[in-house]
This record gives sequence, C-alpha cells and structure tokens, in this order.
Amino acid sequence: MNEHIEKEYKWRANEWLLGQALLWASSRIGSQSRTIHMQSRYYDTPDGLFARYQGALRLRRENDRSVCCIKLRNENTAAGMRAHEEYECEAKTLQDGLRLLPAQGAPRDLCEQALAAPLELTCAVEFRRCAVLLQEGDTVCELALDEGTLRHGGRTAPLCEIELEHVAGDEGVFHALAAELADHLSLVPEPESKLARALQL
Repeated sequence: MNEHIEKEYKWRANEWLLGQALLWASSRIGSQSRTIHMQSRYYDTPDGLFARYQGALRLRRENDRSVCCIKLRNENTAAGMRAHEEYECEAKTLQDGLRLLPAQGAPRDLCEQALAAPLELTCAVEFRRCAVLLQEGDTVCELALDEGTLRHGGRTAPLCEIELEHVAGDEGVFHALAAELADHLSLVPEPESKLARALQL
C-alpha cells in the first residue's frame, strides 16, 4: 500500500448532523477528541501548475503548528470516498515547505518548478475541527467535524462537513465504519474538496 495515499469519506452536514456524529463517535470504546482551529491558504502559479496536476498547494495553521501540504490526483467514488496522494511537513513558509517536501516523497520536479515560479493566493478556508480518533481492533480512523468559512475573491460561503479518514489498519473495517455512520445519519456524500468549493465562489 502506498503510504502517501490518503483515503477519506466526506459528507455534507449541518450543525445538527455534526452533533449527532459526535454522539455516535463518543459512544464508541476508545474514542478520543480534540479541537483544532484551522486557517488554510491555497496557492498556485499564474499558469496553474498545481491545477494541471489536479492538485493543491496549501499552507495551513493548525492551532500552533504551521504545515505545508501538497495533494495530487484526486479520485472519488459515488459513496463519497476520496483517495489522493498527500505529502506534508511542518514549515512556516511555502518556500521552506517546498524545499522539505521532496524528503517526504513529494515529486521533486514539481516542488522545484513551484519554487522557481511566483506563487499566488487562490483562496482560503478557515474552520474549527473537532477531531475524534476511533479505534476498532488494529484499525484507526479519524472522524473530523468541520465548521467554518470558504473565502475567494472577496466572496464567502459557510463550510459544514463530516470526514472520516483511514489512519492505520484494516481498510475493510474503515469502509464498514463509514457505511455505518452514513446509514445511521442518512448522510449525503460531498463530491467536492474544500478547495474546489472555494474556487467556485
């Protein structure tokens, strides 16, 4: 299995559904939760280098941490499961992150092209995440309950969604947990990423 492939389910939500999902998670043995304040800024070159790769370059503040991330080649399923390559490292600036990311497995050519080009802010997403770690046997998943704001070109829109990400262990258990949660709350899949929805504003 490629350790850089992130797999997650994403569903549309509202405040009530966020609360119900938290109750569902809290009732499970071994759940642990924490709150993270996220400030994400997305960047690309003027000629759309990352867009051509169906990817994203992001610098995100996560409470007291600053994390640079590259995501590439999204694949979606009808049930709301998304899979993509993801590379990240702690970095205070995009330039620092792009220099460090090849050591994390990110494509060196892509990072070098981005370092050599001007980078422009494309959009921003600010939200509060309640992250709940779930464990079933040797399988670990993270349930993320996100609520905040999408920003692009002076326009804003509310953000409210539920994610379930595979962290470790049996993927079959991960898919079963996602199906259980979606069925329990009659969740509707969210086919678009935060970046895509912000750029549509």
